Amino acid sequence: MRLIKINPKNVSKWICIILLDLLLSSCAIKKEVPHNTIIHETFNDSTFIPDHWVSNADTDKVSDNWLKTFNDPVLDSIVAEAIRNNFDLKGAASNVEIAQQNIIVVSSKMKPRVGLDLAYSGLVDDNQNTSYYESTKAFALVSWEPDIWGKIRTQEAEAIARYQATALDYEYARQSLAATVAKSWYLAVEASQIVALFENVVSLQKEIVELVNIKKELGKVGDLDVAEANANLNEIQNSLLKAQGIYAETQRNLEVLLGHYPSAEIQTAKEFTPLPPPVKAGIPSILLERRPDVVAAEKLVIAAFRKEEASELALLPSFPLTLGGGLLSDALLSVLQLNPWMIGAEIGMSVPIYTGGRLSAQIEIATAEQQRAIANYGNVILQAFREVENDLMYENILAQRIPFQRSVVENRTEAVRISMIKYESGKIDLLPVLQLQTALIASQEEYIKLQKAQLNNRIDLHLALGGNFE
Repeated sequence: MRLIKINPKNVSKWICIILLDLLLSSCAIKKEVPHNTIIHETFNDSTFIPDHWVSNADTDKVSDNWLKTFNDPVLDSIVAEAIRNNFDLKGAASNVEIAQQNIIVVSSKMKPRVGLDLAYSGLVDDNQNTSYYESTKAFALVSWEPDIWGKIRTQEAEAIARYQATALDYEYARQSLAATVAKSWYLAVEASQIVALFENVVSLQKEIVELVNIKKELGKVGDLDVAEANANLNEIQNSLLKAQGIYAETQRNLEVLLGHYPSAEIQTAKEFTPLPPPVKAGIPSILLERRPDVVAAEKLVIAAFRKEEASELALLPSFPLTLGGGLLSDALLSVLQLNPWMIGAEIGMSVPIYTGGRLSAQIEIATAEQQRAIANYGNVILQAFREVENDLMYENILAQRIPFQRSVVENRTEAVRISMIKYESGKIDLLPVLQLQTALIASQEEYIKLQKAQLNNRIDLHLALGGNFE
């Protein structure tokens, strides 16, 4: 840096240079890659997106606020509590804050950097302290690199795209958490109903054991029936204990989602809520614009394009500007009668001529990362379509299965009732009664599971379609 005396003409000259650099740095960066271009780059006409879902021809607009359709105020409050307290979601929120601050970090490169250097020193030339020299320094330095080619603005655009992707991932995490809590709630309801089922069966089986013992005392049956009845009771009691353990586990899983200690004390509903009205599915192409994880994957593609562009711009020269001034006094300056107040300025040019292949390798890496982002985007889209099609398919299948299973339960309930009458009258043995009872228990348990599956599938469908729970 060359030191000069303060001169208004020199200051004006440097101000003109700075203004010239500002004009040079106004080159615009490339426009963001359009959505349709990204879709074309991703599928290249290899994948046809239909006008309606294969499993459902309804094209009405998808609605939000799906949680209210289940008409369960307790579930509403539990989901709200999970959104407030869940630790995974808090971690995802921190990722959004980090991505937002990264924008500031990158943007700061376009702004001047101002520093201040202060110092004071003293020097004694002998042991008798006959001579003492002091010097002071108060120096301010301003440095700035004009973004002539738009490299930093391109990096800023990349950081913004990554922030948007992170924010969308957070939004999808919120929606996924709401869906997970709702499904965990109905899983706990299912477990509670199965416990109640086996408690009821244990009571009925105890009555059968009492009946068998009475018939044995009357000499109508032998020890075989007594042994079979007791073995069946023990087996059902074993199943009850298993069901109670599963119920406690579902309670603890739900409590952890809510940020509670897993004490298995949370109270759940005893019955399932009625299935809400059918869901409006919209059209497949709209899914690419409304589902957060899909849009987040598209933002990552945009970020990858920006990174490749910035890597190519790194090959161009840079022009750093430095301006400094302040007070610099010591004995030598006093002897030479130099002005301790001084100002200096410098404009440099940095040209990457040979970097050992680093810059070209960075371009190749950015290009490969771009292709990876495009591949990931295509995979996310197809997975989203698969989820919607499967959920729509199971909507129809489960709606048909449940009436059949209800009839199975009703018919087997009647079969057990008739078999008990015949056993009491001595027309059949105990073994057919116990076999029919076992089949009835399995049918009742399957009916409970189907009801839960239907509700869970509805929740999955809302999530897959990108419907918000709020």
